Amino acid sequence: MKNLSLYTLLLTLLIAGCTPVKPVPNDSLSILSGITNNTLTLDGTAGSQASFSISSKLDWQVLDTPGVEYSPASGIATTKAVITATALKTNLTLQTVELGDVIIRLSHTRFTGIVARQKPLVVVEEMSRKAISIAPEQNSATEFTFECAASDFEVIADGDIIVSEPTKINTNKYRVSVSSTKDNLTSEEQTAGHIGFKVNSQKLEGSIAVVQRAAITFDRSRAIINGTAGAKMTLSINTPFDFTVKSSTTALTAVRAEGQSVILTAKERNDSSSERKIGIVTFSLKDNPQCHASIEVWQRKERADQALLFYFLGTSLKGYYQSNLSMVEAIASQGMLDKSRVIVFLQNSTKSGSMFEIRYDGDNKKVVREAIADYDLPAVYNEDMLYNIFKDMFAAAPALEYGLYVGSHGRGWIPKIVASTALSTYQTSLEERIWTPAPGAVMVRHLGDNATTQVDTTEFASAITRTGVELDYIIFDVCYMSNIESLYDMKGAAKYILASPCEVMAAGMPYKDIIPAMVGSKPLIERLDQAAKAFVDDYKTNKQGIYSSACSAVINCTELDALAQTVKRVNSSLKDIDPETVQVYDGISASRNPTHIFFDLEDYIVQSCTDAAAVTAFQEQLSRTVSGQYHTTTFYSAYNNRANPITAYCGVTTSAPIMLNPASAYRSDWQTTAWYKATH
Repeated sequence: MKNLSLYTLLLTLLIAGCTPVKPVPNDSLSILSGITNNTLTLDGTAGSQASFSISSKLDWQVLDTPGVEYSPASGIATTKAVITATALKTNLTLQTVELGDVIIRLSHTRFTGIVARQKPLVVVEEMSRKAISIAPEQNSATEFTFECAASDFEVIADGDIIVSEPTKINTNKYRVSVSSTKDNLTSEEQTAGHIGFKVNSQKLEGSIAVVQRAAITFDRSRAIINGTAGAKMTLSINTPFDFTVKSSTTALTAVRAEGQSVILTAKERNDSSSERKIGIVTFSLKDNPQCHASIEVWQRKERADQALLFYFLGTSLKGYYQSNLSMVEAIASQGMLDKSRVIVFLQNSTKSGSMFEIRYDGDNKKVVREAIADYDLPAVYNEDMLYNIFKDMFAAAPALEYGLYVGSHGRGWIPKIVASTALSTYQTSLEERIWTPAPGAVMVRHLGDNATTQVDTTEFASAITRTGVELDYIIFDVCYMSNIESLYDMKGAAKYILASPCEVMAAGMPYKDIIPAMVGSKPLIERLDQAAKAFVDDYKTNKQGIYSSACSAVINCTELDALAQTVKRVNSSLKDIDPETVQVYDGISASRNPTHIFFDLEDYIVQSCTDAAAVTAFQEQLSRTVSGQYHTTTFYSAYNNRANPITAYCGVTTSAPIMLNPASAYRSDWQTTAWYKATH
């Protein structure tokens, strides 16, 4: 029996040893606070502490980490335990050191992924760059800052540098200046010396290199000139010294300009199919001709495949504009715009604006914004202002295809307020009654922010046509621009227009999808249709609630006159209808105006025309004029702050139904539009 009992006991233990251990559930441990980016950070002195908190469903233990002591180091299951980590040594280097993993054990399972790090005694902000860069001329001071908790410290230096006494900025933070004792008259960077520290009379390990920049440098890897004969560019040279300049070829001239800059001029046009190198420009120091630096000069082909021109009007949407441009720059960084030119006009304020080019610098692997021009804007915006900006845009980017991308707020064809010393009572009440967003409304996008910065669609179109350039397309990232009255005003400015009949959310169009579609190789109408669909699809799939609102249409401007003739026939056979039965694309209600302002064009004509043949002719011509009709299930309007149903959609609106109510605002203004005159 004793032997049997012993056998049974051994068998029981063997079975128990073969039983698999159940894993600890992943949700058994949670880090509540004190850990940032999976890192526990301690200060540089021995005895410095940092706390973090955990919750655990099981008994827990923090295992040893070299150089760190934990208290408490273990505990029972809890909803919150605060653990204090204490550094056991002083970090005597100038770098943050990795002490090891913070390992928490629950039962038989170890949880890792947190690293304990200790900052140095002296934290130098410039250490992220591994060196401090100073000017090439002697005695030109460069400042750097550092933090040191100890009161007894010393900044030490070697080599050809001078370091000032530290100036205290605030608690534990100091500023120091460093300069070289001699000029660097070479074309290469030179290590002028090193900076180190003593804390409590003990020298810290390591030092910071002080690098003196080369005598001549450039802000780009190569210079690029436009493709026309006589094209110029101003090249800035980074040097404090006097210099001479010389071109390697007669195809390029280089002339010293004011300050430290040179004007480069191409003598011939580039009629080839790609960029070409046209010369090298060399800069030499007058005091040391052996010190010189050169830069290659390249010339674009005379006309780019495409010019993408971004005109962002107003300042209230500036943050959204920057987001839009970030998408464009991301596309440029992928090399997708190598055959295109990207020119941007962006307002800095209501009084000033700037134009620049976005391009990818392949040599330095980065996207750059190269300045073209700065503008002082008039107190009241006008057609001449627009003309001068557009003229400069087109001149900056000769191309085989021109596309203009417009960002702004918008009210379609509605006349701008005539700015004066004071608005009339009628103008003021009209603006407040109709165009003030409802309480709590989110921001949407008109042409101009306020009375002094608004422009009419007629002014906008005329400014473009005055340049002599016919745009291949305009994409209006603007509210209400797909209304027939505005489109008819624009018909001479572009071959195609992509626009929305309703309000556009403040974030605007998804340029990350729009631009790749537009720089493709398909026929233009197919690219525009793809862009129109991408716009709406983005808001369908990536936005929720009222933000899921987008409508688009592509208009063939060469067909607008023919469409006007079919509508003129329709207008000879009209009956009175209730305009409230027509699909609308604004949130303007009876409390603001007796009727809405923007109505679906096709829905209005189908309901109001008694001539069936005229309606059929109109619809056939409409199909030739408008394509790319995409929309979400509802549209948002800031003027009633809600999503509104879409039951009829042709992609284009009209304001004709406002004539059905004598009290409607803008009745007399509508009768002065070119569309009205062409259809009556």
